[in-house]
Order: sequence, then structure tokens, then C-alpha cells
Amino acid sequence: MLDQFGRNIDYVRLSLTEACNLHCQYCRPPRLVTQGAEPLSYEELLRFAKILVGLGFKKFKITGGEPLVRQGCLSFLERLRPLAEQLTLTTNGTLLGGYVKELAALGLDGLNISLDSCNAERYAELTGSRWLPRVLEAITSARGLGLAVKLNCVPVKPFGRAELSGLLDLAMREGLPLRFIELMPLSCNAGLASLNGAELRALFKELGYVLQPSKLVLGNGPAAYYEAKNMPIAVGFIEPLHGKFCSQCNRLRLTATGFVKPCLYSKEGLDVAALLRSGASDEAIAASLKELILHKPREHAFEKRPAGFSMNTIGG
Repeated sequence: MLDQFGRNIDYVRLSLTEACNLHCQYCRPPRLVTQGAEPLSYEELLRFAKILVGLGFKKFKITGGEPLVRQGCLSFLERLRPLAEQLTLTTNGTLLGGYVKELAALGLDGLNISLDSCNAERYAELTGSRWLPRVLEAITSARGLGLAVKLNCVPVKPFGRAELSGLLDLAMREGLPLRFIELMPLSCNAGLASLNGAELRALFKELGYVLQPSKLVLGNGPAAYYEAKNMPIAVGFIEPLHGKFCSQCNRLRLTATGFVKPCLYSKEGLDVAALLRSGASDEAIAASLKELILHKPREHAFEKRPAGFSMNTIGG
């Protein structure tokens, strides 16, 4: 579907839960704060997905929180798989080892694994856990089973050559794309900052890798990819502030509690949970979604002021 600015909106991020088994500094407060509303049931999620397919949506990303903490996640993915032309999952990797064979068997199209450090102490500082070995083992297992894995890092300052070198060694050893996501200013991460793309590329140069822009496209995200002659993998930069990509945005987000956000930053949206639970027909819900998509905001305003939510509540 086209919005008023001519963007084709055909990709949705479905959040299964606000819960997560990590407490990453930039994502959620030390004590979990949820919206208090009841999450959508799997039946409601599947109904919503079918309505979206009828509107031309083809690409589904499953998110959280951490989606694998929700009981029944795998069965839901098995039921969603036939509806989606493309089905991918984002995870922190801590529980992935228990599901990786099943995910490969159902034909998952992609797996994004969040990993902000390969240093055990720094990982513990950032996430509040010491499960780094689990994540590293799961990455190797996923790669061995042929899953298309991408590594995502939010380079929270201080982030230097040693940090970058560790992540780069892992990515090159496993043959995986490595993406760096610039921190979005949120109410839950005040006082934190991340490196931007230019700062990171300077660090790469210090390590002996001169990055050049690439025409490579991996997945549906807004990452700008770079390559170097002496580096066997691609490196992506997702910069909502220094490389604003709103003009190319193609997505909706559904929170775990059933609120559809046409823009991550915006407070405006559609309470699809209320519609699903009030007896609204599929046609009525589709009409409301069409109106929402048509008036999708032109752009975010992170560069002017932080957004007032925690990342775990909106599905990444």
C-alpha cells in the first residue's frame, strides 16, 4: 500500500511480548515497566496478519521484548509461515540454542541476533547477564544450519578499537554481516550515547579496513552497507539521526498489546486490539489500517527531542 508520500508500506514488525530476559542499558529500565494491557493472543495475531496480507503486506519480522520468552512462539511461527512471503526473527540469542533446529526446519528467512560486545565483562555490564557463551554458541549453531544470520550491535560509548575488533573477528570467522545501529534517544536511555557511522568508519580505518560504500542490499531494513578489500564480510550502518532514512521507510509496527504504530517515534496509531475484541469485521479493520497507512508521518523527530517510551514496549 502507498502512503501519502508515495512510500510502499509492505513490511510489519510484530511484537509478541514486552518481556525480555535481559536488561540492556539502552532498551529498558532496570525494572521492567509494561503497559499493563493484555497481549494479543496468537489467534488475534494470526487474524491481524491475514488482514495485512490482504492489504499487500508480504514481509513479517517477529520481535519483542525477546520473542522467544513467550510460550508457544515456535508453534505460532509455524502457523504464520504459510501466510508470509518473508518471515524473519530478531532475538538476543540467549534462548536461541533451544529453538535453532526448529527455526531452520520451518524455513525462517532470516535471523537478526543482537550482540553489543564479545567481551564478557562488557556484555554483562550492558545486558545485566553473563549469557554471552550461550549467544556465541547459538550463532555458530544457526550458521551451521544454514540460517541467514545478521549480527546487530548498538555501539554504546565507550566503544573503541578492542570492542570493534572482537565483534569483527566473530563476524568474519562466521561469515556474517555486521550491522551497527545508532542509538535512538528514548526516555529509557537518557545519558547514553552511541558512535555514529562516521566515527565507526574511522575506527575501522585504525584497524586497517578502509570501508567503501557498497550497493549490497540485505533484508528490508535501512542499513547502508560498506565493504573493504581485505574484509570478507559486509558492514552495515543504520543511522536514524546522522543518516535519516524516513523517506525510504516501508513499515508498520504492532506492539505486543495490539497498538499499530505507523512510525516508531510517533504516539499516534491504531488500537487494533480494541477492534479485534469489539466484534469489528476484517473489512472494517482493513479500512482503518488503510487510513492509518495513508497518513503515515513523513519523518521522526529524534533529532529534536527523545521519544517517551522504552524500546521493549514497541517491538524494536
